[in-house]
Amino acid sequence: MTPDQCRAHLTRLEISQQAFARLVGITPQHFRKMLRQVDPLEIPRAVELLLPLLTPARIRRLVRELEADQD
Repeated sequence: MTPDQCRAHLTRLEISQQAFARLVGITPQHFRKMLRQVDPLEIPRAVELLLPLLTPARIRRLVRELEADQD
């Protein structure tokens, strides 16, 4: 998966890079490095497999659950 493809999925899912990074348990800084245009880090296969399966509604539910767990 390319950084542009990943960004397109995030747009489709209506979630920010920072929120998605927290959702999958990586730092926002590391996730930004995966999406940079020059010398990006490799996007993990698990993220490649997960993104196409998610829907905006499912993302909103997962974010709510994550926020509830942090309280």
